Amino acid sequence: MARLRPGQQQRFTIVGLIVICVGLLVLDSQGRSFSGARTTADHAFSPVERGLNHVVDPMGNFFSGLPDVGSNKRKMDALKRENAQLRSELKTTSVNANRAESLRRLGLLVDRTGFRVATASLLDFGPSLGFEWTVRIDVGTAQGVKAGMTVMNADGLVGRVKRVTSSTSIVLLAVDPGSSAGVRVSRSGELGLATGAGLGNMSFVPLNPQTKVKVGDTLVTGPYGASTYAAGIPLGTVATVSRSGATIKPLVGYSSLDVVAVVLGSAKAASHTPQSQASGQGR
Repeated sequence: MARLRPGQQQRFTIVGLIVICVGLLVLDSQGRSFSGARTTADHAFSPVERGLNHVVDPMGNFFSGLPDVGSNKRKMDALKRENAQLRSELKTTSVNANRAESLRRLGLLVDRTGFRVATASLLDFGPSLGFEWTVRIDVGTAQGVKAGMTVMNADGLVGRVKRVTSSTSIVLLAVDPGSSAGVRVSRSGELGLATGAGLGNMSFVPLNPQTKVKVGDTLVTGPYGASTYAAGIPLGTVATVSRSGATIKPLVGYSSLDVVAVVLGSAKAASHTPQSQASGQGR
């Protein structure tokens, strides 16, 4: 008789065990008690069963989880989109809140000064011809804006309209190194000239060399010099004082401009219409 190879022996052993197991099940179904045999079979097959479970269970878990892979990716993508939308909404809400607050404060300043204004938003920063410090805003001649008009925001003086089109204007900032403004010391009423220095402190030279200013004094635009702005707009506070003059820290954050207003005139001038002039002449 030919000798069986190891692999064949194992197969025969397994087949034999299966036949014995089936026989026991048949006898058990007929009501006969083979508890001892069943226990023996359990002991014989349990190592095989445990081995198969170690191999089959992970594979089963893997394949059963495959349908969830696409679903989880979709959920992650949806969460990413929701987070991006929330960040965008928070940013927009913050910007809108800041603009609303700027408009509110600007309205208070307009009421205090009595100006008629055209409110505008900043379009962009950029040097004009000659590399001046300028910004472009979204109002122009269609809103009554003309070259030379004063521009301010909720904090104070921004600059002056340099060029204008029907829908936009170029504004020369008050801190331009070649720009000067006639100003007045609020505390004493003394006049002087403030000159821009980019984002650094402006310089201040009083009209009267004997004028005494103090650190913390507030300066507002006043009627002095060829570059006079609309009067009464805050410019800055005195930062330092020396024998040669003083420096001014501007109140406006020129690097973060947003909402501004072009001064079109005074409210009193607006109420003085040709119709009122004609009625006055008729009396």
